Amino acid sequence: MKLDFHLDAYKIYLDLIKTNYKIIKFEDYFSKNNIPKNFCIIRHDVDRKPGFALEMANIEKKMGINSTYYFRFKNHTFKPKIIKNIHLLGHDIGYHYECMSDMNGDIDKAVKNFKRNLEEFRKIVPVRTISMHGRPFKKFDNRDMWRNKTNKSILKNDFGILGEVYLDINYDDIAYINDTGRNWLSNESNLRDKVESNINSDFNNKTELINALKIKKFEKIIFQIHPERWTNNIFSWSAQFSKDLIINMLKFFYY
Repeated sequence: MKLDFHLDAYKIYLDLIKTNYKIIKFEDYFSKNNIPKNFCIIRHDVDRKPGFALEMANIEKKMGINSTYYFRFKNHTFKPKIIKNIHLLGHDIGYHYECMSDMNGDIDKAVKNFKRNLEEFRKIVPVRTISMHGRPFKKFDNRDMWRNKTNKSILKNDFGILGEVYLDINYDDIAYINDTGRNWLSNESNLRDKVESNINSDFNNKTELINALKIKKFEKIIFQIHPERWTNNIFSWSAQFSKDLIINMLKFFYY
């Protein structure tokens, strides 16, 4: 098998997930729409390279899988044509917000910024779930804008958001498997993209992850993937490997 973070490896993960779990989307979960005992939610944070997200979305479509893609509202990521095409493939689109970071911690400005950006997304596709972007080199936690009851009410009642994937899910019995930092370890090179769970879902390598999926080690999974890391092109793969290595080193020195 090829190195991890190749699309061929991703297909293997998807095959195992599809075999052993009912795949649902975040909208199903937040709507409490017949949630099965054993499920997997596949989530993508599109931080960069939206073209990679579209390629991944096409692979999932061919495999009969629907997932959720969270896009940042940045010039290099917010590409309406790509966003619409991914939605037309049957996937949900969410907003990967970072308003506290963009507004330097001013909550009122952050909420107004969120509203403006959400309106731009909704000119293209429906958006009903959100996920904060960690922004490791900014000191602000973007979830803080929803910590008080007033703003949380605005999010639900005025903006029509069903849920925020960090704040509105109890992860106690959910395995949160994610590729943040280009590894499968929740605390290595991972500053904010983590949850509190009673389930240990850390893996030292792809073989451990594959074995866990094969034996259906977990009842419930959220599988969090950044498409920018996944490609079969060796040049793009190597470039992203180098970039992730540098970013991880910077995180170590920054914090």
